[in-house]
Amino acid sequence: MGIAITTGILCIVSFIIGAYVGQKVVKQEPVISLPKIESFESKKEREKELERTRIITENIDSYDGTGFGQQRLPD
Repeated sequence: MGIAITTGILCIVSFIIGAYVGQKVVKQEPVISLPKIESFESKKEREKELERTRIITENIDSYDGTGFGQQRLPD
């Protein structure tokens, strides 16, 4: 009796998963979205740009009409 119930539940679950995946395929949507792996060089460039942006915003916040308290931007 227990095997029949387990088999029935697995059939229903398999049907639901198949219907879900089938609808994704028909709509040409990705079934599983995998995260993109960022290369080391692009990660370094992004970090440099974030640091540059941080320095610019700190310079804007600390601006008092003179050049005192301003940080230099990295090249």
